[in-house]
Amino acid sequence: MRDALTASTITIVGHGGDRIEAYLARPEDQGPRGGVVVIHHLPGYDPATKEIVRRFAEMGHDAISPNLHYRKRRARSPTTRRRPRGRAAGCPMSGS
Repeated sequence: MRDALTASTITIVGHGGDRIEAYLARPEDQGPRGGVVVIHHLPGYDPATKEIVRRFAEMGHDAISPNLHYRKRRARSPTTRRRPRGRAAGCPMSGS
């Protein structure tokens, strides 16, 4: 396991020039190594996903987690509350 690593939020260029936010971590030592793409869960990447990326870097791999929701919105923290919808928002005729 390697202790020295670099981790940061970066921007990568996707199809059609789309700018995609991603979290990248890599060991600081030089030499050949494998790479891992970490796919986040539904709300987007969060501190737990970033920790997984860093753990792969500690094990000697380059690791990246792109924000797969970049076209819709920035990744939302799981602690962010959603706006109420349907009856919860005061719409009595709504079925949801």
